[in-house]
Amino acid sequence: MASLRRSAGLTLIELLIAITILSLVIGVATYGFSLFSQHWEGPRSGFERAAGQMQRLDLVGKALRDALPWIVKNEKGSPGFYFLGREEGLTLVTSSPIYATDGPAVMRLFREPEPAGTYRLVYEEAPLSGVLLRNASQILPFRHRLIVLERQPAISFRYFGWRSLAEQLRADEDGSSVSAIWSEEFDGISRVVQPQRVGMRLGSFEAVYLMPDRSRTLMERASPL
Repeated sequence: MASLRRSAGLTLIELLIAITILSLVIGVATYGFSLFSQHWEGPRSGFERAAGQMQRLDLVGKALRDALPWIVKNEKGSPGFYFLGREEGLTLVTSSPIYATDGPAVMRLFREPEPAGTYRLVYEEAPLSGVLLRNASQILPFRHRLIVLERQPAISFRYFGWRSLAEQLRADEDGSSVSAIWSEEFDGISRVVQPQRVGMRLGSFEAVYLMPDRSRTLMERASPL
């Protein structure tokens, strides 16, 4: 009878061994879950970052495609277009700003150096609601700033268009062999035209955006500002 009573339960030593084994199992499972979480969070965060960048880049592309040929005056009072393009960035008026919801805005898109030797693509916006943009040198309140892309090995811009409105008119009228060209600089005030295309290079990839080509029509119809 005594031997039957001992086999029906667990001794203190057996209970301690069972608890120790269970603790080891829980510890191994916890460590495995931690490793899984680390390997999962890395790719997931990278995917979310890439998706966010693509979304912001799409918004910038729409703003570029909906550029407005906005006529302003220079220091001498002569009319031209509010567009300034350089190899490092550009400034123009768009009808599809990222932040403003009640009208057009002036946008700046440019590269900015990072400490690691790479570049970020930056978008800045000045809403034109309540602002009368009439002069090329007018100071505008750029209230919004958005970092579109980060850690890019290279960012540059180029522009396809006529050297001047006079050159475009001659080509249209007499069919001369002169044509629009690509350049790394485009001043809509001095050329009195807007570019027909804008190329934005990100590393080895280049996106080309078509611009509205209404310079001739607008300048012919323009009234004194």
